[in-house]
Amino acid sequence: MSQRIIDRSYVGEVLQHIYNSELKIKMTLFCEGGYFYIADEERKTPLQGTTIEEAVTHLAFRLSKEFPASDFAAWWAKNFREQDLRSEKL
Repeated sequence: MSQRIIDRSYVGEVLQHIYNSELKIKMTLFCEGGYFYIADEERKTPLQGTTIEEAVTHLAFRLSKEFPASDFAAWWAKNFREQDLRSEKL
């Protein structure tokens, strides 16, 4: 992932934008053994990094890749992305 890590002061803002977005997702963000994961009804997926800033950055990056036409992806690209969304692979 070629993405600058967000500052701690933006963690809440990014999570609020995910919550307010039109994305129909249900997930839990948790820390276990020093690593961050997202979980839904089906699986637990590790996020990159060992800090909340790295984990939320990776979560936002993944969501913007999975839902590139979403309002969240547009907001993320405008505010935090350094590279074109189409040029990266998860």
